[in-house]
Amino acid sequence: MINLRNQMLFALATSGLVFSCQNSTDKQNADLVKPNSLTGTYKLIESKTIKGKDTVTAFTDSSQTEMFKMFNDDHFSFFNHDKQKGKGKAPLFVAGGGTYSFDGVKYQERLQYCSMRDWESNKFDFELRIKGDTLIQTGEENLPELGVKHTIVETYLKVK
Repeated sequence: MINLRNQMLFALATSGLVFSCQNSTDKQNADLVKPNSLTGTYKLIESKTIKGKDTVTAFTDSSQTEMFKMFNDDHFSFFNHDKQKGKGKAPLFVAGGGTYSFDGVKYQERLQYCSMRDWESNKFDFELRIKGDTLIQTGEENLPELGVKHTIVETYLKVK
């Protein structure tokens, strides 16, 4: 009987320790974005391009242009266009998409399709942070054959 009681106390103590460890682990992982939480539609609200020591900040003028980025389980797409349907002073239409991988922080795009065709078939490594309904994407776009080497910081607001 005493042996059974000791085994029960040990089991309770052990499960308490396991529970405690799980809570500690869950707490440490709470700051990581779960890959499935990326799914949705995001609207660009600010974009920074850093080339060398120069930083260009472009606040999206929602009266002139808009950009959306969408994610499902394994694909992404983006669309950026002017609201004058190409008939204004600065006609703009850029779109692309492909597959991605995401571990909660590190994000890699594999661009399969793009209206800027020279960008197709390239991989881009970024870090993603999500704070509430805001997604911040940071990383380097490096395409030496096109003379492109800069860091981008894009801020998106989740719309759906």
